[in-house]
Amino acid sequence: MLRCTVKFCGGCNPRYDRGAVYETVRASLSGDAQFGYPEPDAHYDVLLIVRGCTGCPYLYEEINADHRMVIDEAGQMPTVIQQIKQISSDKRGG
Repeated sequence: MLRCTVKFCGGCNPRYDRGAVYETVRASLSGDAQFGYPEPDAHYDVLLIVRGCTGCPYLYEEINADHRMVIDEAGQMPTVIQQIKQISSDKRGG
C-alpha cells in the first residue's frame, strides 16, 4: 500500500470544494493508498497537492515524496486517481 500525504493550498481563491475532492480521492484509493497529513522528516510515495485554483505554483518541496500529484480543478480528479493506482500497481510489481 502506498504511503501518501496531502497538502492544501492556502485557499485564497477556491473554485470548488477541495475537501470533498480529497475525500473522493481518498475513498477511491482505499485499497491502494493510505493518506495522512505530512509529518516532519517522513518519506511518502505520493504527495497530493489540492489547490483551489491554477494560480499557485508551490509544490511543497520540503516534503519528501517520490511523486507529486496536483489537483487544481475538480475535473482532474479521475486522472490523478488513475495515476496513483498505476503507481501502486507498479510498486506491487503488477
